[in-house]
Amino acid sequence: MARKIIDMHQHLGSEADFEPLTTAYAETDIVKVVLLGIQCRRWPGNNELVLSAAQRVPELYVPFVGFDLDACGVDDLVRYRDDGFRGVKFIGPDQPYNHPDYMPVYEKACELGLPVLFHLGIVANKPSWSDVNSNNMRPIYLDHIARGLPELTVIGAHLGNPWYEEATMGCRWNANLFYDLSGSTLKKKGPQFLGDLLWWSPESKPYTSPDGTCAWEKIIFGSDVAPALVADVISDYERLMDGLDLSPKLREDVWYGTGARILGLGEG
Repeated sequence: MARKIIDMHQHLGSEADFEPLTTAYAETDIVKVVLLGIQCRRWPGNNELVLSAAQRVPELYVPFVGFDLDACGVDDLVRYRDDGFRGVKFIGPDQPYNHPDYMPVYEKACELGLPVLFHLGIVANKPSWSDVNSNNMRPIYLDHIARGLPELTVIGAHLGNPWYEEATMGCRWNANLFYDLSGSTLKKKGPQFLGDLLWWSPESKPYTSPDGTCAWEKIIFGSDVAPALVADVISDYERLMDGLDLSPKLREDVWYGTGARILGLGEG
């Protein structure tokens, strides 16, 4: 059986990128792609473009709305869901992610069955992001959100780079918290480093996770790169899994299985 991959972290910068991105995926084992929108006060605000791409190629693209926690509320979230968005992306908040002002949005996402993905850690220092306080996007805040809303599916991007220990310990203790390894992590960190962070398994009793899962069942594939580099990110994940000698079952979880469960695609 051929390998299948779900890319849980990708962007579409402009309409000109649509064809190259779609073509690039046709040349890989990737069968589903989560396109993450960006809210309109951040460049390049592109929720409409993301939704259009998913409408044009619904068999490939899954749209997540870029949601502005400081300008939008629960009614906006309902509207976005009704428009066709199937998840939510957060980035660049004015306050820490777990601020009480934001909790009603997370509660509504949980009620609506929408998975939520948080940018974590450092943001590229570009003009439209010059006011961003990266400390508001630390992974420890996801631990607070995930334990308060255990039915909400929470995804952290970039394994919290550079706050890896916060990310992985929160992941261990919350069954509903997952992470992708997109960004620079797989270029600057080797298998041993990540293996030491993602160490627990059902066999590590009494120091396992409460739900008895292996750490690598909580890691998903994400690329977050230009079309020409998607295959390179696949190779980075392969080198990581080879270096740690992950089992075929855990590799399938990273490539497809866990993402399929998050998106409600089943096991097929």
